[in-house]
Amino acid sequence: MEQGGAGERRTRDLSWGDARARALMHALARDAATRAGFRVCAIEVVRPKGLLEFVAIYGDVTNAEERLGTASRLADMQMVFAEGEPFGNFVWVPDESYSDDVRDLIDGVVVVPDIPTTGDPGDWHPMDMLAAQIADERGDLRALLYLDVPTDLKRPDKNRLLEISDELAMTLRSVVTVVEREEFADHMRVIRATRRLARSNPARHDVNHLLREARSTLLGALSVDELEIHVFIDQDAETPDSLGLQMAPDVRRALDEAAARAWAEQRVLIIEPGRIWGDAELDTAHADWFTEALRGAGFEAVVVAPVGVDDEVLGMLMCARRTGSRRWTDGEGVAALELGHDLGRAIANAHATQRERRLLTELRELEEARHRFLRELTHEINNPMTVISANAEFLATSDFVDERDRRRAQAILRGSERLGDLLEGLAMLSRVSDPQHPPTMRRIDLLPIVEETLASMSAVAERRDITLHLVGDTREAIVLADPREIASAVTNLVDNAVKYSDQGDEIWLGIERRADGGLSFSCKDEGIGISEDDQAKLFTPLFRSTNEEALLRPGTGLGLGIVREVMQRHGGTVEVVSSLGRGTCVRLHFRPTPPDTTPRTPAPRGASTWRGGD
Repeated sequence: MEQGGAGERRTRDLSWGDARARALMHALARDAATRAGFRVCAIEVVRPKGLLEFVAIYGDVTNAEERLGTASRLADMQMVFAEGEPFGNFVWVPDESYSDDVRDLIDGVVVVPDIPTTGDPGDWHPMDMLAAQIADERGDLRALLYLDVPTDLKRPDKNRLLEISDELAMTLRSVVTVVEREEFADHMRVIRATRRLARSNPARHDVNHLLREARSTLLGALSVDELEIHVFIDQDAETPDSLGLQMAPDVRRALDEAAARAWAEQRVLIIEPGRIWGDAELDTAHADWFTEALRGAGFEAVVVAPVGVDDEVLGMLMCARRTGSRRWTDGEGVAALELGHDLGRAIANAHATQRERRLLTELRELEEARHRFLRELTHEINNPMTVISANAEFLATSDFVDERDRRRAQAILRGSERLGDLLEGLAMLSRVSDPQHPPTMRRIDLLPIVEETLASMSAVAERRDITLHLVGDTREAIVLADPREIASAVTNLVDNAVKYSDQGDEIWLGIERRADGGLSFSCKDEGIGISEDDQAKLFTPLFRSTNEEALLRPGTGLGLGIVREVMQRHGGTVEVVSSLGRGTCVRLHFRPTPPDTTPRTPAPRGASTWRGGD
């Protein structure tokens, strides 16, 4: 259930974000829905005057067309959330938890999905709500993210709710980043000095570099003797005491608070010996201190211009002229205030970019750590596994053990072989999912790979009395690919087809030429098939079917995950068509390959049927 309906206000004249920002939000909504296992995800951002605005709706085209750009009251949703139970970043509000008052409040306001009400307490109810209240680092609410209609139509239990919160933590941080980036840039104006700063690549990506360059540039632009920029939002930003006033902590805090008040009222402060203009509270408390400090530093006056974006103060710009210089004019005060807007935009953008870069760095480090872990795991386990397998094989074939011990040794050998298969699969999955080691792409003929796979699987098929057919177009089939990875993908598909087929079944393998010039490899069997629910999780590493008949057959749950990673690395796709009890067809779609500059036309090879003993 998502918010919408009655009480909405159209906001398209002043809607949130440009096309790029909305596209980013839609991508985040799609990512959240996919990773959490839901069909629908919507994102609302907090707007001024206590309103919320839909900025992304994934999985519900009709409501996306009607709701995007509409606003509603934040207070209404906060009353709804008060009825729920928190799970990490999310609030779970099941249908039965609504009070009569809240139910009346949201009647006609929320979007109710068109799914059946079964009456089963474990099934998702159309009025169920799962939402994340997304706050920034200060704890201010910036956006809401709703998940609706699980793919399995089941209510998540408490453990799954906490898992969803952990899985989507990075996505929620990304939403805040997009909101802040858009908000900070929304009300900025550019003047000549800040345009020069904006053209500097280092300044756009680093707050400290921006502050250093701004000080150097603005000293001349403002005709001042000394200048200091103090930033509130970045604790790592350099804050040198350029004016040399050596403020005590209580004076600094008072000046920071005065700068915040000045931003709210859009004015500047002028500090002169004996008087502080623009803030009576600061004047009363610290005029004497500033009088002595200015005299000691030799300044005639200091102008404090607040720096900020929209309704948030980000820092302050302090400009000083020495004794004997001309006094500040009202026009210069207006210019300094204008500069506070422009400098605020530059600081906000640089701050947001730094956060994004830190986030990307964290993601890369996390991915690299995952690959290192898998490599170390397979390496460290492989050595003792070799010892176990060798000793188990020795015992299984030894004449010096009784039949009971021989059976135990054979069980150990089977288990070690299965663990070996798992380790091999993990190693392959780690390799094909590592962006630091891209595939070795070259022009290869797909047909020999398919034929070699058929030959290698013939013995397995013979034992199961399963027939393998090579059908369709058997001409040269050139694709741009890594032969090792493609061979692994094809082998995984054929192995699965044999594994989940029954005695006497048939399997058809073939290569098809598409209208767009690309090639597709297909593997079709008459096996036990895959349920619709299982198909949604089919490519998740280590996922095993919920079908009891499938669970009785050996497998690691890694094969199809490897196939998907391989095809994604090659710019291709995987298509699965299956019905439970009626077989499965999996297709690998390859991108069209540019024609070779020296093409050759080999003689076509005939179709063949492979069966054990042929």
